[in-house]
Amino acid sequence: MKKLGLLMIVALMAGSTFGQKYGADSVKCIENLSLYKDYYKQKMYNDAYKYWKVAYDICPSSSQKMYVDGVALLKRRERKAKTEAEKSQIVDSLLTVYDRRKENFGSNKGRVDGRKGTDLLRYRSDQPELPFAVLESAVNEGGNFSEAGTIASYMNAAVLMEKAGKKTPEDVVNIFGQLTDILAINVAKYEGKFPQVYYVKAQKSVNDMATPYLSCEVLVKMAEEGFEENKADSTWMATTAEILDKKNCTDAPIFFIIAKEMHASNPSSVSAEKMGITSLKNKEFGAAEKFFQQAIDLATDETKKADYYIELAESQRSTGKFGAARSNARKAASFRSGWGLPYLMIGDMIASSSSCGGEDACKQKAIYWLAADYYGKAKAIDPSVSGKANGKIATYKKYFPTQEDCFFGGTKAGDTINIGCWIGESTKARF
Repeated sequence: MKKLGLLMIVALMAGSTFGQKYGADSVKCIENLSLYKDYYKQKMYNDAYKYWKVAYDICPSSSQKMYVDGVALLKRRERKAKTEAEKSQIVDSLLTVYDRRKENFGSNKGRVDGRKGTDLLRYRSDQPELPFAVLESAVNEGGNFSEAGTIASYMNAAVLMEKAGKKTPEDVVNIFGQLTDILAINVAKYEGKFPQVYYVKAQKSVNDMATPYLSCEVLVKMAEEGFEENKADSTWMATTAEILDKKNCTDAPIFFIIAKEMHASNPSSVSAEKMGITSLKNKEFGAAEKFFQQAIDLATDETKKADYYIELAESQRSTGKFGAARSNARKAASFRSGWGLPYLMIGDMIASSSSCGGEDACKQKAIYWLAADYYGKAKAIDPSVSGKANGKIATYKKYFPTQEDCFFGGTKAGDTINIGCWIGESTKARF
């Protein structure tokens, strides 16, 4: 009866564009597609594979889902294979499934290559050049849309290539820089959404694999040795400066040399930021402000703008411009949702401003309540800073006003306390 129904469907589709994808023997195609799906749903994988193979061979354009299921079926067969020769043959078939999927369904090439590369890494790790080439293509194709698993696999492949003498440590560091940027964008993009979990895990994995290559001693030596040869290469210069910055190697003279050369030859948001960092290190606070503002003006990426605003705020905080620093810290937060650092910074500035309480002992200490409000906000929106926020709250808790401090002013629990000078904010009394 079911087969009769399938025949009727095929008859209705005959001659239609839709029907052409089922191949010359559309009846056989649709019948085997239906049978493999039924068995697959029932977890009868051996039977499912038998019918899947027929559909895969005779009508490769019939279903994209068929390729996804085919990978799963072949992986199960590989795990149950008795001999290495049989396993190798199944893996060859598995890798071909990815290629045929791209031939018949051209979209999502980067994603398909990413998954193929990950499987190559699993099954052909003794030939690291194979997964590396596919994963490199996948990340270049996918860019900021690359899957978390693809990113982690690419880093793994790069390390294997270096260990095999086919890539240099500098190559690994450059790939780390590229992947770090992609991961940061996706962690921010998926704030509060489930995919963020995968990108956070990939971030940790990439950092762990790259750690042996990322000491300042190694990074500075690479930068010094590569500078003359690469100083005309804007990509090399920007990547090297960014990695030195991220790994806190900005005290090295080569960082200043690179930043200065970048900004002189091709001013950009990146070069302006690096000049700002150099100025900040040299306590040239006015110059630092100027460069960070220039970086903001030149930046088009909102995540980068957030970084530049927080750096501008830091340079202003260093000279006691707390009001301006708070304003720019808030701007930083507006460009990157779920980021706790700006609120930690504001809390720190408030906590260091007891003079804003005037002569009133209650208000002098109430600034610590307000600082704690900001630390609480920081950890509420960004769990990654919870440790720091809790530590700061614990530090300042011992300075909170007591009922005795606030008695003469008539302040009771729950009352609003207004704090003056640059702060100009209020907090609730709690004893």
